[in-house]
Amino acid sequence: MHVLKRFLRLSKRGRLLLFQAAISIFLIRLSLPLLSLRNVHRLAIKITWLSDEPLSADRIVWAVRSAARFIPGSTCLVQALVAQSLLAPHGYNPLLTIGVAKNECNQFEAHAWVVCENEVLIGGRQMGNYTALLKLGS
Repeated sequence: MHVLKRFLRLSKRGRLLLFQAAISIFLIRLSLPLLSLRNVHRLAIKITWLSDEPLSADRIVWAVRSAARFIPGSTCLVQALVAQSLLAPHGYNPLLTIGVAKNECNQFEAHAWVVCENEVLIGGRQMGNYTALLKLGS
């Protein structure tokens, strides 16, 4: 009930942005097991939401993180793809990076993050010592 009250207190624009992030996460989440990463990336970039006003990168990242908390399977890759798709139409030039590192058991782990204007916007907390393998621009 508390979450619903917080949602209803958002501005109309805030609720719309959160809705856009949630729908994008859902679509990307469903597409990843079915399509190649390149095709999912193309799909994510093609998801274009109409916007009557520019949004700050912080606000877009807030929406992605907030929506991801309520959608199972919202991995770092899903969040990075969605953040990139929402940032690009607002004039940002986000770069999605996928990297790998070895964990304590000497097994590979992968992580995705988005950098924009030399700042990690999403996925930065877990970046650790990942070595970048793939970079995808918008």
